[in-house]
Amino acid sequence: MTDRSRPSSGPGDVRWAFGCAFPAVAAIACATAGTWYEVSLVAHAHVYCEGDLSAGEGFAGTVWVLSRFVLFPAVSAGSALLSLPVQLLARLPWAARRLWPQLLLTVLALAVTLAGPVALTLYDLATQGTTGDCVLPWWPAWLPT
Repeated sequence: MTDRSRPSSGPGDVRWAFGCAFPAVAAIACATAGTWYEVSLVAHAHVYCEGDLSAGEGFAGTVWVLSRFVLFPAVSAGSALLSLPVQLLARLPWAARRLWPQLLLTVLALAVTLAGPVALTLYDLATQGTTGDCVLPWWPAWLPT
């Protein structure tokens, strides 16, 4: 009698590692590049709306930036954790045999991973970057001001 079980490593293992590591890589990218992008975007918007900042506003902005260096990676990690059930759905037997459900669920998991950082960036831009009735020239018309 021969053993027909799969070898311990193969193409399935590579797909499994890629699928589970994909949200983690996206979360790390959001935590590093996303934090810098959000801080610079909000700072540019704040300077555009307020003009030159006083010393007190500059200090408050520094404290806010330091809080974002803690909060933004936490939101990125939380979003990646929320995307793991979607990735696990792609590994169920009915989806593992077909390419299109895996691809669709991987894209959905990536969207869930990116949703938290994007929402935090839009929220911070709307609350911290634009004060009063200031509307940025690059602000999309479909988003509330």
